[in-house]
Amino acid sequence: MTALTEEDVLARLHEVVDPCSAATKVPLSIVEMGMVEKVEFISGDVEIALCMTSPLCHALPYFEMEIERVLADFPGINSVRCTFDHGANWQPDNMTAASQRKLADQREFVRSRAAL
Repeated sequence: MTALTEEDVLARLHEVVDPCSAATKVPLSIVEMGMVEKVEFISGDVEIALCMTSPLCHALPYFEMEIERVLADFPGINSVRCTFDHGANWQPDNMTAASQRKLADQREFVRSRAAL
């Protein structure tokens, strides 16, 4: 069996959608949002450090549950631990360029509809 890599974990984390982005009709993953600060492997355990977009975020249990769900059947992972920085460091520039473009396109769409 090959060793588990950060890329393997990040690929799975693309399945975890940020609920605030979904509410804006532009569902983006926590990876696209730039919320994943670190993936660390320690003897079969995986620690995911997330940078929250706001100190007022109330979705921490959701993120933890979804991360555990998408990594649950991954061979080589015994347990998953999530840590959160509570929105101290996240900036919109953390988002991928494609995600920034999706949001800009949605804003433009909303503005064009409002102008009608």
